[in-house]
Amino acid sequence: MLSLGVRQLDDILGGGVEEGSSVAFVGSIEYDNVILMHQAVLEALKAGKRVLVVDFRQPPSTLLKELRNHGIDYEPFLDDSLTILDGYSNLYGQGIQGGRNVLPNPLDLGITTAIIREALQGDEYDILVIDDVTSQYTLQSSPKIYIKAVVRLVNSVKSLGKTTFVAVCSDVFEKSDLAAILIPFDYVVEVSKGVVEVKRSLQPLRVVEPKFAYMRTRNGISPMKEHYQSLEGLKAQLRAGENGTIWLKDLRVQILEEVTERSLIETVYDFLGPEKGKELLYTWGKKQFIGYGEYSKRHNTSIEEALEDIFKFTIASGGGKLELVELSDSVIIIRGTNLFPSGKGYPYPFHPNYAGSLAQFLTEFTGERWEGEETKCEAMGAEHCEFVLRKVR
Repeated sequence: MLSLGVRQLDDILGGGVEEGSSVAFVGSIEYDNVILMHQAVLEALKAGKRVLVVDFRQPPSTLLKELRNHGIDYEPFLDDSLTILDGYSNLYGQGIQGGRNVLPNPLDLGITTAIIREALQGDEYDILVIDDVTSQYTLQSSPKIYIKAVVRLVNSVKSLGKTTFVAVCSDVFEKSDLAAILIPFDYVVEVSKGVVEVKRSLQPLRVVEPKFAYMRTRNGISPMKEHYQSLEGLKAQLRAGENGTIWLKDLRVQILEEVTERSLIETVYDFLGPEKGKELLYTWGKKQFIGYGEYSKRHNTSIEEALEDIFKFTIASGGGKLELVELSDSVIIIRGTNLFPSGKGYPYPFHPNYAGSLAQFLTEFTGERWEGEETKCEAMGAEHCEFVLRKVR
């Protein structure tokens, strides 16, 4: 399997794409699809694959600069495992450009495809990359003939046992032409308007909804959830609104001091007593997590993976460190340290809301009822907090 350079996308596909397959990266005029395609290429180069890139969209020097701005550096691989064929200069440059890696007449489909196929005949390359097919499409006097040439090229490369990555800008193609040019591809990955979605796959997909939100960053295309799992990501999402508001992307938030939350918990216990107080805090935690499990089960493949996402966000948001101690079909034990709020010498547990949130999450994720309890708490003198969650039969 070949990784596409983004773990969440690889997980959806069950590890990546099959070697020897063809992958279309479809996008719009922002060219996020192109960035993701080159992330996949860089991952392949790091894995020791040999790559031929055919660049129709811009001069190779400009391509290299564009990719460096998104954390993709091809320089260490040039003239070794990476070759870039210049399909741009003899379309737009002054005079005829010569050279070993310059296509003489990119608009001549017969010559261009013959040069590409000949380069792929031996063992010199494992992967063909076309950036992109849209540039040529706009210049053709007969787009239908061009589409046929692309389809034949992709299928002939596949017959050689080589992998093909192709970028396609869907905004430019006529609807019927777009459908036609995508016919030979085993995988179609759409990358546009902040969402990556797998539209076609050789193998069964691992999740119910094979898509996720992303951001375009200095490190390329990055899943949005990763930005909520690191302090730097959260800082990038924070903004001050008008009239005394603070927003975490589209969610209004408030900076909360530890003493404030601690006094709230102590007040609940003082007012309701230990049992009713614990019950209220537990129910409060459940209420906070309504919907999280339903969302997660559409995008994660296992309980362990889903819980790890929660643990990462808890650390990033200052809630403390959670880790999985035991996982079985009926019992899950989670350890917590430095949970928010902290306390010392208190007679009752401080974090029943964590137990309620985890129970609500597991109930939604599994479709079976779970209940939980904080059995140890640092505020009561324990070395760490501990949550025991049990499936209710």
